[in-house]
Amino acid sequence: MNALIIKEVIADFHQRELPVFTPRLYNLACPENKIRTLIGTRRSGKTYTFFQLIHELLASGVRKENILYFNFEDERLLPFETAHLALVLAAYYEMYPQLKDETVYLFFDEIQNIPGWEKFVRRIHDTENVRINVTGSSSKLMSREIATALRGRTFSFEIFPFRFKEFLQHRKLPVDFYSSKNRSHIVHAFEDYLFRGGYPEVLDVTQPVRIQILQDYFNMLLYLDLIERFQIRNHALVKYLLKFLLANCANPFSVNKFVNDSKSQGYRFSKNSIHNYLSFIEDSLSFSLVPIFSESPRKMQVNYRKIYPVDHGLVTAMNASTSYNTGRLLETMVYNHLRNEYHKEQIFYHKINGQEIDFVTTSQGKVGELIQVCENLASPETRQREISALSSAMGELSFSHAFIITRSERGKERTETGVIHIVPFWEWAIEFSKRGSAEKTSFG
Repeated sequence: MNALIIKEVIADFHQRELPVFTPRLYNLACPENKIRTLIGTRRSGKTYTFFQLIHELLASGVRKENILYFNFEDERLLPFETAHLALVLAAYYEMYPQLKDETVYLFFDEIQNIPGWEKFVRRIHDTENVRINVTGSSSKLMSREIATALRGRTFSFEIFPFRFKEFLQHRKLPVDFYSSKNRSHIVHAFEDYLFRGGYPEVLDVTQPVRIQILQDYFNMLLYLDLIERFQIRNHALVKYLLKFLLANCANPFSVNKFVNDSKSQGYRFSKNSIHNYLSFIEDSLSFSLVPIFSESPRKMQVNYRKIYPVDHGLVTAMNASTSYNTGRLLETMVYNHLRNEYHKEQIFYHKINGQEIDFVTTSQGKVGELIQVCENLASPETRQREISALSSAMGELSFSHAFIITRSERGKERTETGVIHIVPFWEWAIEFSKRGSAEKTSFG
């Protein structure tokens, strides 16, 4: 590797303006003694989140020379080998020798492509006056692998496609829904978001282009993140499983039922294969399988789990409009907004008296919130069923408030066990930065 090429890459970053980005609504505060790591499904916006962090450093008074952004996928660097990693920092200090005694902020993008990267990162973290930031695609850098590779030195953040409030900010639309004019723009944007999804690359393209882009994402997930990474031989089966999961988003998933249905269509495999594939799919950060809320590990194991893709736009891109349910899209959106606030191990569904509560979240060992998702409550029977289920759950869990998230309806129901807030998704998604405390919001 020619050191002049590395210096050219470094100089190009320092001479160029940062790309335009839409600010993400993450708290990415990281202890000074930790390596900040951004993980997430591919194309969710990790690189642009780096640019946001760099922008914040510049705004705080840090000179750009004290910041090094280095993209290891830059074709000028090929072939880049393990031994070349040390040249990056050496070339940087040759260009700016005066910075050797100052704090330097390093942003290594897609570094997981280089064998032995973790040893390099650990060494400079321990020996140099640097603050290190790392991104990696889910196909190569999973959170549990980062923790092992960096041996406790990392502080990880999962980056998701845009949530609704970020979608509005990207469109330069107001988030204040109290004005009727603003509200009409917000509701119109919500209807677009419901079908378009939140992947940054598809927010400003036509529907045919959006579908093509997201279908390409699906193929990258299938062939790179799953088949290639995990050396899966049964390509047809794992593709069928992925499509099945998308077509049945927000539905219960039974391995036994899937095995029986698939074998009736001519697929041949063991039940263990499906368990393995589901584990791989969750590792890729592209789907979550949500368990039942219970203190019993056995009950959590034997009950079905519910399926949610990382972005509902994948559902509308991979299925004909006649084959997906907008109510299930809405439920998927609620789940993914919760995932921006809670770890996946803090989100469950619940069953009481034979009725299902879509989401129970936990925080510090206590119930954080109860949420039911229902596209509309126009039917008196539907309204009574949803309110009754939530009221029973509130009584059982000693919780004083809950939510029904709808497509457009708003209201409040007082029951024997507490207050149920009926809120349209767009209002709920804007109003709550950390949900679960209705008393602190306008819904209280």
